[in-house]
Amino acid sequence: MYITYHYLGEYPDFVLKYVVMVSRYEGKWVFCRHKKRNTWEIPGGHIEKGESALDAAKRELFEETGASDFSLTPVNIYAVRSGEEKTLGMLYFAEIHTLEKIPAEMEIAEISFLADMPEALTYPLIQPYLFAYVKAFLTPKQAREEDELWDVYDEYRVKTGRTHPRGKLIPDGDYHLVVHVCVQNGEGKILLTQRSPNKGFPHKWEWTGGSALAGEDSLSAAIRELQEETGIVARAEHGTLLETMRRTNDFVDLWLFHEDFDLSDVKLQEGETCGAKLVTVDELLEMAKNEELALYSYLSAFLSKLSEN
Repeated sequence: MYITYHYLGEYPDFVLKYVVMVSRYEGKWVFCRHKKRNTWEIPGGHIEKGESALDAAKRELFEETGASDFSLTPVNIYAVRSGEEKTLGMLYFAEIHTLEKIPAEMEIAEISFLADMPEALTYPLIQPYLFAYVKAFLTPKQAREEDELWDVYDEYRVKTGRTHPRGKLIPDGDYHLVVHVCVQNGEGKILLTQRSPNKGFPHKWEWTGGSALAGEDSLSAAIRELQEETGIVARAEHGTLLETMRRTNDFVDLWLFHEDFDLSDVKLQEGETCGAKLVTVDELLEMAKNEELALYSYLSAFLSKLSEN
């Protein structure tokens, strides 16, 4: 049994079976205990016939915790795989503002507020991974990178089943996946961000990118990186894989997304980026000539593909 993660919208609601809501109340994580069990679980449950994932999440959160006022943030779709069988669910983060008494007819005996996940779990092979993913989702990228894991691929880009911690030298013959993402608005202008002075290539301009996390595919990683680093939310159907290449220890995928956005929509990351601007393709090529761009090894290939598109 293992878990994979998929971008929002990859599967329609009617094929989803479950909702799971990693929930927080007054700074503590919320766990519930079924009346027939002595173990704890994250709030969640089945999506009923004709019910949307969001409606199911709202209903289950109230039924299992008594939450009457809360905000729900969709994190991603997850898949639990066992052999050839795959079960899909929607993963949410819930910030609970008001709790009421759980109705007596509900299945939950009690809820608990904890600093971390309890040891006695109902679903120990599944929920710890969902809990960790949401915690990572909520953690600023800079703080999270210390504990980041990558999937390891072989030279043919086949997953080996192993993971590799960020920051450690990856052995020869092992590879991980890197994505770089260019986003173009309705006017055909490309978003560039400026690297902070404390980073490599200080003050140089670039598009966003980073390493895929363990369990992510290339498209999911591209969408996440773009949102984390710029605040722009991309849709899967608006993305085009321009190029892929193998380097010494990684595979690099170059993505182009077309989305409607303004410069005012861009959110800079403290310690990561210090500026943002929109440029035409011709202006981008001129910046490359003037050595204003971060000199990544794939730069020429990416500029060539952008000119074609």
